Amino acid sequence: MNRKYITTFCLLLTSWYTLTAQEWPEIQPEARPATRWWWMGSAVDEVNLTYNLEEYAKAGLGGVEITPIYGVQGNDANNLSFLSPEWMKMLRHTQDEGKRLGIEIDMNTGTGWPFGGPEVDMKDAATKAIFQSYQVKGGEAVSLDVSVRDKRQKPVAHLSCAMAYSDKKHCLNLTSYVHDGILQWQVPEGKWEIVVLYVGKTFQKVKRAAPGGEGYVMNHLDRDAVKRYFSKFDRAFRENKMVYPHTFFNDSYEVYGADWTPDFLEQFARRRGYKLENHFLEFLDQGRPDITARIVSDYRETISELLIENFSKQWTAWAHSHGSITRNQAHGSPANLIDTYASVDIPECEGFGLSQFHIQGLRQDSLTRTNDSDLSMLKYASSAAHIAGK
Repeated sequence: MNRKYITTFCLLLTSWYTLTAQEWPEIQPEARPATRWWWMGSAVDEVNLTYNLEEYAKAGLGGVEITPIYGVQGNDANNLSFLSPEWMKMLRHTQDEGKRLGIEIDMNTGTGWPFGGPEVDMKDAATKAIFQSYQVKGGEAVSLDVSVRDKRQKPVAHLSCAMAYSDKKHCLNLTSYVHDGILQWQVPEGKWEIVVLYVGKTFQKVKRAAPGGEGYVMNHLDRDAVKRYFSKFDRAFRENKMVYPHTFFNDSYEVYGADWTPDFLEQFARRRGYKLENHFLEFLDQGRPDITARIVSDYRETISELLIENFSKQWTAWAHSHGSITRNQAHGSPANLIDTYASVDIPECEGFGLSQFHIQGLRQDSLTRTNDSDLSMLKYASSAAHIAGK
């Protein structure tokens, strides 16, 4: 090829690359990295919030996620109560500065983790099943104390049902025979086992709660309890005439021992087509025969549906009604993780471990260890995002 043509071609190619580079789209905040922003005790003020946000902008951050947690010892006088007018004023300032600097402002729908706080009364607190069993002989009248054994549960647990099962495969509902914790029943012939179910509470409180966020963890499986929980945010934003944040965040599901909800038996029968209470013996069989595995599978599927429908989908719909979206760490939840992650706007995962930062004078935690997360776990959120087109 003629050298003249080669030179001309190269010049044209250079011009094309120059024009293409000049037409590169402006980088939006969502294309930049974002960071967690723990407000220790919510002891924040306008001057330092502005300073931090300007430093974050200089570093190239495009977003911050506000999560208030416990305060610093000796600094209690500067703490702000979560969602108080003073706290909301600081959030407003943060939003204004974020808009000025091109930084999106996200916030936890609570403090610490999991969701809960002072507005969650015992009725709406995380719930657990308490099973108690008794052996009785047939042909006798019994007056049996079946009150809840756990002293801590006595003031809060309520009787759900009392079932009797015979060695002849008969099943009877004895709930109406229980009064003030005493079962009075004329036992038919045969060998009978009685299983009593109480709906109790886990008593778990919010971990790492910030001032104003302390209290019981809510019952994520109860639609009305979840709705009541979000009402405190509606009230705070309405009374302070505030704009809702870009994104609401939920930390990893760390609700311990919450395996039930008050209407679980009704939900199970409607969704699975049979009554779980007719099969308590098989359900609780520690030998785990095939029928037990099948019933437990149905139980888990029901729990999964309740969590997704009553918590993550309702939370996301609530956020959407205020022009916000949701980020969720679903791992740890008793549900189908792909479906749970996919039920929110931004599925998010995390790794576990404590790192050495090698900062002179920094206290080294005795639990420090290498991050040992299974790499497959990091794919849960991305898989859900891919499948659901998030």
